[in-house]
Amino acid sequence: MDMKSIELVLMRHGSTLWNEQKRYLGHTDLGLSSLGRSELVSACGKLKKMSFSSVYCSDLARCRESLKEVRSDLVMEAVYDQRLREMDFGDWEGHTYEQLKDVPLYREWLNDPQGAAPQQGESWGAFERRVDEFLQNMLQAEKQKQTLDPERPATALVVAHGGVIRQIVYTLVPDQAFWDTRVEPGNLLVLTMELKGDNADWRGRNLRYI
Repeated sequence: MDMKSIELVLMRHGSTLWNEQKRYLGHTDLGLSSLGRSELVSACGKLKKMSFSSVYCSDLARCRESLKEVRSDLVMEAVYDQRLREMDFGDWEGHTYEQLKDVPLYREWLNDPQGAAPQQGESWGAFERRVDEFLQNMLQAEKQKQTLDPERPATALVVAHGGVIRQIVYTLVPDQAFWDTRVEPGNLLVLTMELKGDNADWRGRNLRYI
């Protein structure tokens, strides 16, 4: 049976000031803090000798700046995609748990995040759909590249946000719950994917922190 494989190297952006202050940060476009840049030093060392067939990055500043910190040579070839943005927290952006804990809708959302949504923000379903749409488009593109060049090694770098990385792993790895994945700012996960047969779906077979 024909088998194709791809490695997804998933990197979470470094911290921003709001991350340090534990404020909700979704679509608000903040750059890296000094701490955030220091968090990327380890990833820079691990990624500098790796070759990537494709590079995908959230279009928000904290991800763009993170990519530049770790691999400035890849900035021009990267695909910057809005679908890789963190969930939009709407009116809760910039607020902390302490500031929101007595808001009824916030309490409802904490208890049932799939059933409630932030005011002026994004529902869980909308978040899932856009990340899954990105994944399907990306994996189909990688499959086509491998069909054209079977000897071509496929390793894609994806620079994104914590929630997006959780959603990617949840979608692609059997028996992996959304909250099972935890990647700290500036850290890396590698997910090995396999595709068996022309009509099969990509499925993760190995997930590891590096």
